[in-house]
Amino acid sequence: MKGRSFVLSAIILALGGFFAKAIGALYKIPLTNILGSSGMGLYYLVFPIYSLFITICSSGINVALATEVAKCRKVRHRYNEQKLLRVGLYISFLLSLIFTIITLLISFPVAELQGNINARFGYVAIAPAIIISSIIATLRGYFQGVENMVPTTVSLIVEQIVKLSFGLILAHKLCNFGIQYAVLGAIIGVTISEVVALVIISINFLTFRGQLYYNYRNKYYRAKKHILIKNNNVKLIKKCKQHKLSHRYVCNKPSARLTTKDAIKRIIKVFAPATFSSIVLPIATMLDSFLLINLLVSSGLSSTVSTSLYGLWSGVVQTIISLPIIVIAGVSTAIVPSLSGVVAGQNVAQVNKRVMFFIKVTLVLAVFMFAVVFVFAEDILYFLYGNGLGNSVVNELEYATKMLQMSSVSIIYYALLQTFTAILQSIGKSCIPLISMAVGLVIRIALTIVLVRVDSINIFGVVVSNTVFLGIVIIALSFYIRSKVELDYKLMKELLYPILIGGMVLVGMRLMHSGLSLVVNYFVSMVISVVLGLVVYLIWVLFSKIFTRKEKNDFLIKRAKKIKSNTKSC
Repeated sequence: MKGRSFVLSAIILALGGFFAKAIGALYKIPLTNILGSSGMGLYYLVFPIYSLFITICSSGINVALATEVAKCRKVRHRYNEQKLLRVGLYISFLLSLIFTIITLLISFPVAELQGNINARFGYVAIAPAIIISSIIATLRGYFQGVENMVPTTVSLIVEQIVKLSFGLILAHKLCNFGIQYAVLGAIIGVTISEVVALVIISINFLTFRGQLYYNYRNKYYRAKKHILIKNNNVKLIKKCKQHKLSHRYVCNKPSARLTTKDAIKRIIKVFAPATFSSIVLPIATMLDSFLLINLLVSSGLSSTVSTSLYGLWSGVVQTIISLPIIVIAGVSTAIVPSLSGVVAGQNVAQVNKRVMFFIKVTLVLAVFMFAVVFVFAEDILYFLYGNGLGNSVVNELEYATKMLQMSSVSIIYYALLQTFTAILQSIGKSCIPLISMAVGLVIRIALTIVLVRVDSINIFGVVVSNTVFLGIVIIALSFYIRSKVELDYKLMKELLYPILIGGMVLVGMRLMHSGLSLVVNYFVSMVISVVLGLVVYLIWVLFSKIFTRKEKNDFLIKRAKKIKSNTKSC
């Protein structure tokens, strides 16, 4: 299979992630109507621990395979690709099996600690999904390594559709037996969705593997045989025999086969720091659940008000901020295989160019999304939650709007954090994001404790501390990348221009929205303003020379012409 372009890969992943997230959000509405508030509370008791275990078992192996397979693919060493995949599957299966057993063992005591013994049935029902999800993540990592993002996207969307269908049907059917059984049905729907996703991506893998074998055998083997016979290249023949390379593998500059021990070392080297880095943000969220309400109460607020403010921060603001981040996550996911292959080829100049291009793409996307969320914060909240935000305890819409506007800048920080982390993982520096985030987390906790206790600041203290935390991490990672990669950029033209253009478009959208609101309703006005703002922004970006002519030609124009041929190739 020819390498798919970075732009195409990012688009496929971004659209897939967005649709999957939209389906997931749609699922919550009817599920809430079936289960009610108490049922949803029981439903969500299970998922913090489940999500943590899934992150430990799958996030690191996904990145490790994407990175290492891309390097093997660069030198066309298919044996090592398959070796890494097999070892990755063994590691993910064993690790997920351990955490599945742990989940089953702790289901009863954890349910007691959480205050609802019925949660133990949910842990039992969802435990098998840990193994299945880990295997899916491993196969997705392999496909990302060969720059084929379609199986990942398809399996992700199918998974959400099946969860919506089976989860709602089972919850509705079992609701007559009691709310705990309805919740159990919804959780079983999650496990079923993982099984179906595994079947889909396995079929994709078997099909892909068959096509890959056919192409290697018929294309590269014939070419190799012709060259060897025509040129009588005895030296190359000896090298191929020495490394026992069969006709399935390309012998152009052959490298030694990986042993199982070497494959494990290569995977663990990326897997361990990537896994620990991925759990830092969930840990920060978990710490908020322990700290914020107690700190708000100590500042003089009542328990009811404190709980309401915490709910606005964790359940409303953070959820909205995560939506644009999912789109940009497609960029960071596509970076790993795209850059890892170049690193394996030891093409320093190409590495530098791609790193700079990735940073600029991320910044351009993030700045516009920041502008949209900042300008339309109140409208977005009203559209998504309607009358759900009341004022019986506090003016929830006012508080949420202010927090969302303050947090909107973190969209840029989160986007750059994902991109910087992907770059460092690709160049073999996976430990740096972990160290930076661990130090930043300590500062975040200290600032949260100090600021939230101040009566005039209260819940806005966590917004400030979170922004400072992300800013510190971004600055540290940017300096490290700058020291390792020779970035050739002009500060004003390539880095500050997106921010300046985004600021001007922000003002334009605000004025346009204010004018249109006098004629049409808020939603139509918002949509028109965002669409026109996006068109103006993209045109301005393309003609402002943020991207060099060579970048436009190499990464956008030429690659776009190959989309059709890449889609047809294996």
